Amino acid sequence: MKRFWIMAGAMAAVLALAQAAGAQMSQGMARTVVAARGYVSLEPVPRGRTFEVAVIARIKPLFHINAHKVLDEFLIPTEVNAKTPAGFRITSTEYPAGELKQFSFSPKKLAVYTGQMIVKMKVEAGRNAPLGARELPLSLRYQACNNTYCLSPVTVPLSVHLTVARAGSAAKAVHPEIFHR
Repeated sequence: MKRFWIMAGAMAAVLALAQAAGAQMSQGMARTVVAARGYVSLEPVPRGRTFEVAVIARIKPLFHINAHKVLDEFLIPTEVNAKTPAGFRITSTEYPAGELKQFSFSPKKLAVYTGQMIVKMKVEAGRNAPLGARELPLSLRYQACNNTYCLSPVTVPLSVHLTVARAGSAAKAVHPEIFHR
């Protein structure tokens, strides 16, 4: 009987390790499904001025990620978060509407993003924002799925680099293909 419990314990340990390894592999794979990059609308950003930040996420073919506004409380919404350094403030965040799609694993249509999606944030550089080169740390949280399975949710760090100038400095609009005026 003692031998049985030793074997049962060993099997449970092996199963737990396999599940942990599978979860790590799922997270590693999920990180490769979406390529995200951040952009800023002005260069330089004058103190006391509002500017935009965009996060563009490109989703691999055959995969989707849940929209920001999910249609089921058990789904994990896509979110972009910012850790604003001193002197900066996020004033709004705009997510695109999700596309309604039917999948074999769900009896209901789901709101998802496929291909590419863009999240835009309005950011204010305060009158006392530190001058010079700055980094605005961001993160993108999502859960990637295909037609048959979902990968583990992941949070991917990214950042936007910008330069802060004195109030009244001339600012040039950049990335007009992203920030339509």
